[in-house]
Amino acid sequence: MALIDIPSQKLEDLVTFPALIPVKAVSQKNLAEADFRAAVLLVTQTHVPAFQDEHISMRASSAGSYFSATLMVTFDSVEQVYALDSALRAHPLVLRVL
Repeated sequence: MALIDIPSQKLEDLVTFPALIPVKAVSQKNLAEADFRAAVLLVTQTHVPAFQDEHISMRASSAGSYFSATLMVTFDSVEQVYALDSALRAHPLVLRVL
């Protein structure tokens, strides 16, 4: 189940903020790793200004066609979680957010 699928009130009941929550984003096919990383970093820093590049781990698919970025994000509020999730989902370089 993705974070976006959890109603905000229930997420607030499950998590005490600030909270360290991993977010995974999967790239569109055949993107350069550096381009995808930079895009994910920019979107994340827009919603979580203190987020640093060192909190992103990248992994290529077995065929090298896709990349996944795992972001270890410290969120201050449930609204911040949903804002980042929505922004990543709307980004043209992002295929999927988990």
